[in-house]
Amino acid sequence: MTAVAVEPALHVREAAAADLAAVNDLHRRCSVRTLCSRYHAGRDRLTAAEWERMVDPVLGHTLLLADPDGLLVGFANVVRVSDSTAEVSLLLHDDWQDAGVGRAMSWRLVSYARRLGFADIVAWVEPDNRRAVSLLRGAGALPDFREPGEIRWALRL
Repeated sequence: MTAVAVEPALHVREAAAADLAAVNDLHRRCSVRTLCSRYHAGRDRLTAAEWERMVDPVLGHTLLLADPDGLLVGFANVVRVSDSTAEVSLLLHDDWQDAGVGRAMSWRLVSYARRLGFADIVAWVEPDNRRAVSLLRGAGALPDFREPGEIRWALRL
């Protein structure tokens, strides 16, 4: 996949296993609040096994977002949870939040999941994560399952 501009200053490309170090550098640069919003727990890195799952074409696809200097500022992924359903998620560096990048990437994730042949996408979100809730509502997703501290949002494609 060639790099495609999301915002005038950002480029998107498909991730590869070799990108783990850059992804973990992004984690170190994100605030604890951002990481907790994404993972529902404090984390400062992904393991090699987690990353392999996210970039294995059979199980998932991950898109990287980089600034003009090539510095990774976010990633979004579509990971197979069943033959017809994928889980989507997004991590965006604090400096790029509230600038429309998350919304643009959420629409790209929906389109990407549809192209991959999924019938549904889901996302697990903490109830007080206003950014994620807004993105999911804007995409047409609805809450369909609740656990203590988490809501699963679902969208039929």
